[in-house]
Formats: sequence, C-alpha cells, structure tokens
Amino acid sequence: MEYSKLLGVVAFICFSIPMIASSSDGHFKLRVNLTRRSEGDFNFTERLSGAVDRSKIRMNMIEAFVNQRIAGQLDAETPIHVGNGEFLMNVAVGTPSVSFEAIVDTGSDLIWTQCRPCRNCYTQSTPIFDPSKSSTYSTVPCTNSLCNALERSKTGCNPDCMFNYRYGDGSETTGDLAYESFSIGSGSDSMVAGITFGCGHDNQGFSHDGGLVGLGRGPLSLISQLGSKVDNKFSYCLLSITDSPSQTSPLIFGEGASLSGANTIPLIKNIVVPSFWYILVTGVTLNGEPVNIPSGTFHLQPSGAGGMIIDSGTTLTYLVEAAYSPVKEAIKAAIDLTPTDGSSVGLDLCYQTSGQVTLPSLTFNFKGGVNYELPPENFFIQISNNLLCLAMKSTSGKVSIFGNIQQQNFQILYDNAQNTLSFKPTECDSL
Repeated sequence: MEYSKLLGVVAFICFSIPMIASSSDGHFKLRVNLTRRSEGDFNFTERLSGAVDRSKIRMNMIEAFVNQRIAGQLDAETPIHVGNGEFLMNVAVGTPSVSFEAIVDTGSDLIWTQCRPCRNCYTQSTPIFDPSKSSTYSTVPCTNSLCNALERSKTGCNPDCMFNYRYGDGSETTGDLAYESFSIGSGSDSMVAGITFGCGHDNQGFSHDGGLVGLGRGPLSLISQLGSKVDNKFSYCLLSITDSPSQTSPLIFGEGASLSGANTIPLIKNIVVPSFWYILVTGVTLNGEPVNIPSGTFHLQPSGAGGMIIDSGTTLTYLVEAAYSPVKEAIKAAIDLTPTDGSSVGLDLCYQTSGQVTLPSLTFNFKGGVNYELPPENFFIQISNNLLCLAMKSTSGKVSIFGNIQQQNFQILYDNAQNTLSFKPTECDSL
C-alpha cells in the first residue's frame, strides 16, 4: 500500500445547517453541512500539537471519570464531563431566535449556552441569549426527572432546577435548567419546541464560542430528546484532515441517516457510565495477520472498567498498553525505516521520509467477523514534507478510545434504538 504526501491542516470543524424537513408522521429529516474552522495563525505542526494535547487531556479525564464512578465517588446522577470537543454546529434558541455556535460532543449529554444576566460570561462572536426576551422560555422544576440527571452540589433547587457542569480541562458552567425552542435548520419545520437545555449564567475557562450540544446516550442529549422524531439515530461522515477547509461534511439525523450496504456491530452499554458509545473490538490485524494482543484486552468488564468507546471529540485513537505495545511493534517490523523523534507534536512513532512510503494495512476486528480496515491516512499523519507519524498513542489506563482521525471518510451511523453502530467507507464529499 502506497502512502502519498498528505497536505492540509488539523482544524476544528464548524457546522452550518442548510435544510430540515418534517414528514407527515412528524418525523424529522435533518442534514447538517460541516465546514472546517481554522485555529488561528498557527502552522500545521502547532495546530497538530494542540490537537494532540487536547486529546490527551480528554483521554485522561475520561479514564478518571470512569474510575471515580466505579469506585462510587460519583453517583449515578452525576453527568459525564468530557471537556471541549473538536466539532462545532450553529443553532438558534428562543422566540425570537438567537443564533450561537456550539461544540458537538458524542461523549457528553447536556445542551447549554451562555445566558444573560451574566455573572461571568466569556466573549463570543454572536449575541448572548437573554431568556427574558424569549416568549418560549421556561425553567425546569426540581421535581422533573431530567433535573436528577444533573449534579447540583453547588447550586441545588429553589424551587427551579439549577445545574453545575464541570469539564476535565477545568472549564465550568453554572445556571438554570430550562425548556426552550431550538431552531436546527431553516424553513417552517426547523423549530423544535420544548428542548431541555442549560442556560449558563456563570461560565469559566472556555475557548470556543457559545455553548455545547451533547450527542451522548444519556437522557439530556440531543439525540435522546429528539428520540422517535429522528428514529433515534444519526450519522456523520468526516472529510479527511487533508481536504480543503471549504469542503463540507454531512451530519444527518433521522431517516436520511440510513446506511445501506454497511457493516453493523452491536453497541455495548456500560451501566456505570451510560452516556458513552462503547464498541466491542476483538482484535487487530496487520497485513492480514493477527497482532499478538491478549484475548479480552478490549472487553468491557462487569465492574464497568475497560472497553473501547468511539468518540468524535478525541482526535487520536488511544489503546491500552496491552494492545498498543504489540500494535506498535508490529507496525515497526512492517516498515523498513528507522523510527525518529516525534516529541515536537506529542507522537511517539514517527519516521523521516523522502517520497512515498509503503505502509502496512491495519484492521480493527469486531465480534461476528466484522472488520474496519483503516486507509493509511486514517492511522498515519504527514507532519511535514519528511516526517510521518502514527496517529495513535497508548494510555496507561483501562479505557481505549477510537478517535476521529480513524473515522474520517467513513459514514458512521449511531442507532440508539437498535443499539447498533454501522460504518461504511465513503467519499464524504460525494454525499
């Protein structure tokens, strides 16, 4: 397999929503176009280094959170806090509506935005939502079951539900849990009434624009709240990081998310951490030969430890050491080059290259004989004209993460009703 020179930048991704329709039975058909957002005046190496740093923070936080839940240090009502993700979408809230740009995160649940009056708000490019000016805003009472999905240690109820949502990178939002109409498209069918969200009056430590939209499996996430209106499913297809930032990638909810001819695997539910999307990996093959990974390395344990999650907000794939070490050694044995230092971008298996390099084929194996074969650009990154690095790292913890570089140019369908994940190699810019 030949690996040609990769060009382009690592970037955040911004979502714009050009169309939504509702069928006669009340089901929504929603397509969102994704566009890349550059990350300031940094060169490629600096942008990649930042993405790797964020991935490490996110991975460490996920591991710590799972361990705290297993140890009983966090109860079942404490929400998932996985920090800032890598993707953004434009939404509008209220009547009249106010648009804002929010992170989209498959690893968390709460939908929230900054709200006036601000005790502490960071600068955003769009107006901050003022609930006093909206005719469709109302607060959630403490007796509502959704209030119990939030940590209230700092705010409590008096008598309405208040929230405090803390993330692993130190950022934090506090405010009122409320109902509001959200516009997630254009035209007469775009408004969805009664969405429960966090109206944040005290927001600290965030570097993105206006808020967050959770696409996890918990009751407060957007996919859970839309539920049967979108057939409990969504899919996305991420363009390669090497493609032009002006090109778009689709995020699809509902009937339009159906994926024919795809491979389908079961999603695994972790009762200790119910919001993450767990997948069951049985092994890894390199050039068609099984890598010597101990049996059960990726299995989710009855205690809630271990397993692998698929996550849009983590750039790299992280493997537990029992898997990463043999995978890394097998790759090194298959590439006829001497490894070099990749510490400048936080990666630990890199090669100095000149021209094309023959790379092995790498495949993740799932239960039932289903395979996910990675194209070379989905597990190696061309850092510069002569530096090529593996887009995977090890974790000292017990949770593995299947990151977004490994997902690029695959259409991936999450079906929360059927409890399945489907995937298919796809030219995302052709959808």
